[in-house]
Amino acid sequence: MIRINLLSVRELQAEIGKRQDLTIAAVAVGATVALLVLVFLVQFSRSVALGRELAGLREEITGLEAKAKEVPELQKRNEELRQKLAVLDELNAKKTGPVRAMESLSAAAPERLWLTEFKENGGNLAITGMAIDNQTVADFITALSSSPNFSDVDLVETTQVQQDRIALKKFSLRLRLLYRPALAKTDGQGSAAGGAAGPNRSKNP
Repeated sequence: MIRINLLSVRELQAEIGKRQDLTIAAVAVGATVALLVLVFLVQFSRSVALGRELAGLREEITGLEAKAKEVPELQKRNEELRQKLAVLDELNAKKTGPVRAMESLSAAAPERLWLTEFKENGGNLAITGMAIDNQTVADFITALSSSPNFSDVDLVETTQVQQDRIALKKFSLRLRLLYRPALAKTDGQGSAAGGAAGPNRSKNP
């Protein structure tokens, strides 16, 4: 009878099986590690992208906050400039106001009327003059009331005086000088103002 020793073959098969198991385990561990590394790289890439986006948003917010802080300052400077322009406009109007008043008075004065006194204080005018009769004074008041440079024309008084043996009417007026006159007054308004301040209020007996 021939006997064959199978011990070494069985040991060899067991060794091969162990090696296969170790190889499979190593491959599984490697695949797991590779998968974990891939997931980590993807998450890291996303984290870096989100960090950059967050930094950009913070920078944009900082810029917007800086601009928002400038808005009140710009509004304040704009308001200051408007106030300065208004003051300059007012000063220019007051500077040219008396000149306009004299031109308007000259244009409104009839031929048989002349002024003897002219006083201006803060836009309030006091005028004294002489005229040949009450109708001439009334025409003067009507012309002033129709002028865009004057308002609130009020006849204070008229008195009969003698000058060089000629009977004349001495009159006094109060009115307002408009530094920024209206564009125009209607004829009806001018007539109404003139009538209200006309010779009916005269103190001449």
